[in-house]
Amino acid sequence: MNSIWYSVRRNGVAIQNGWIDNLPLNRIREHVSAKECDVVEVCVAKNFSEITDDRFSKIFIQRARGLVGIEITYRNKMERYAPTTMMASNLSFGRAIEKFITKHSINSDQFYTQATFRVFSAKQYLIFGNNQRSVHLYRGSTLVQPTSKIDSQMITNLADGIAQWMITNLSKDGEIPYKYWPSRGEYSCSDNAIRRFLTTIALARYGKLKRDHDIMLVANRNLRFNLSRYYQQIDNHRGAIVEKTGVKLGASALAALAIIECEAGKQFNEHLNKLSTGIHSLVDKDMGFRTFFFPAQRDGENWNFYSGEALLFWAKAMRHKTHHAPSISQFQETASTCRKLHRKRRNPAFIPWHVQACVSFIATTGCRKNAPFVFEISDWLLSMQQWDGLTRDLQGRFYNPKHPEFGPPHAASTGAYLEGFADALWLARKFEDRRREKAFEQTINRGFRSLRQLQFRDENDAFYVSKKHRVMGSIRTEVYDNTIRTDSNAHALLAAVKVLQLQPKR
Repeated sequence: MNSIWYSVRRNGVAIQNGWIDNLPLNRIREHVSAKECDVVEVCVAKNFSEITDDRFSKIFIQRARGLVGIEITYRNKMERYAPTTMMASNLSFGRAIEKFITKHSINSDQFYTQATFRVFSAKQYLIFGNNQRSVHLYRGSTLVQPTSKIDSQMITNLADGIAQWMITNLSKDGEIPYKYWPSRGEYSCSDNAIRRFLTTIALARYGKLKRDHDIMLVANRNLRFNLSRYYQQIDNHRGAIVEKTGVKLGASALAALAIIECEAGKQFNEHLNKLSTGIHSLVDKDMGFRTFFFPAQRDGENWNFYSGEALLFWAKAMRHKTHHAPSISQFQETASTCRKLHRKRRNPAFIPWHVQACVSFIATTGCRKNAPFVFEISDWLLSMQQWDGLTRDLQGRFYNPKHPEFGPPHAASTGAYLEGFADALWLARKFEDRRREKAFEQTINRGFRSLRQLQFRDENDAFYVSKKHRVMGSIRTEVYDNTIRTDSNAHALLAAVKVLQLQPKR
């Protein structure tokens, strides 16, 4: 006998749910009295297995969320949390247990000595009212199938969806939300200037790709909002991006880069001059760049990110022939210092920013001295992309479980790495390095499969979302975490623009 979880959803909101036994799919809508406009979420549970204490942490892991459910029993109380419900609620296994304890007012110490747990798998479906149409889900979404070559149409769809999400959610004063929780329908109060300026850059480059003046105007509105919110003059000569947590090199570098990308120099020429002066003031012979204007005790933090962001601004300033650009020798000396430090302690966060900076420098100057380093660090990063042995929806992401200090898998990381690989691919083609060209193309293809899997593409992916305009087209953090963060979308859009520019014209 099958146990079946159902949830009747009207415009994403669950209005009725529960467990029923042994009913065919085509009879469920009638059984639960669903209306034509309702979508019924269904999990057909199977393979129940009791989990002993020694197996608990091996079974109820993060990447199992949305694939298996958990049954919790304490004395005469029992609750089951179906996989689709956990996805819709962005609920971890730990939080499910906490909810159970709170709901039944149980003493925690007694609970953990007496509770029993079972795990179960489930076939997942959405059943729509029109002709009993059903859609098979995998971890609460539909699967994006891998392809053998870079799929330009898929990447175009991904980019168009992200850009539309940004434009739809743009406020009257030009703000694009930093973080949104679809399950709760709420914005986060957290903030990050670097990630906001990254979004500005992404919109500007997308507008140029599309040759769309209206999108460029949106990017400029967003730039104006971000500068008015964060920019301050910190002394007679220097400007910087100021946040409550400190004044970061990376934030100033991306703000300056956003002004260049938006072609907004006339409007914000003073900002650009003083941001550039500030960036130059942090050049350091031992580190390449110091990373914080203040507080002093934070200097050196996030070096892997900020040093590359500053070099990328320099390279783009050189490319655009602005008077903010460093000399060729200063760029080379600073890049060489960073290179030496990276080799002493490699970190993947360093790679996409420095690849982009070096490739932009090569494209501008024709100097190939940095090319071997681009290939060296790109080759090293290849091994972090996961494929074989992973569930189908996780394939293509970047994560090294042997090095958790490199950080968890995250859409923002995948997008950033793909930005670097797009530039490395350009360089491989320029040097006619066919082996690397093939390897980078495969990595890019697989990475975009991962990002497309994380996108809210249609009503199937957003079946539990009531405010669909807040999510459609956006990228989730992971397949088991539906949090939307602006940098996840910005990195994905920037990578998409780079790859689309590399594709042959039809």
